[in-house]
Amino acid sequence: MNQHHTYRVVVTREYNAWLADVPELDGAHTYARNLPGLDQAVRETIAMLEDMPDGAEPGIRLAYEYRTGDPHLDEAAAQVRAARSRVAVEKQQVERQTVELARQMLSRHSLSVRDAATLLDVTPQRISQVAPSERRARKAGRAAVTGRNTADGAQVKGVA
Repeated sequence: MNQHHTYRVVVTREYNAWLADVPELDGAHTYARNLPGLDQAVRETIAMLEDMPDGAEPGIRLAYEYRTGDPHLDEAAAQVRAARSRVAVEKQQVERQTVELARQMLSRHSLSVRDAATLLDVTPQRISQVAPSERRARKAGRAAVTGRNTADGAQVKGVA
């Protein structure tokens, strides 16, 4: 299978064990006492049956369908997992927007780190982490105009 393929895994609870079945792969059955252990066992089983190279297990994409024996619990848990997935995607988008805006605020708009942090509702340290080169470039440019030292301590002869 290609690297973008997602394997459907049906998981059921029996007594004190979790059983997994990958319907599209003949013989892809495994079990474990807990779900983290089952995830590893499923990945190893798929890698073996699909003749994947060593170390491929973490990259295998899985779509779990859990059957605990209580359909209401299964549905509620599935809804929470789906919501968490949507939030994770949105969080990544917000982080990318934060980085881009922080860089623009410091470089194009000459805002201070503290002002940018307040506008984006993050800490000044976070602004310095996501846009450090813009901050240094702005300081160096200011030093050139005022005759002060640059961020690395070198004396700059000013135009002022």
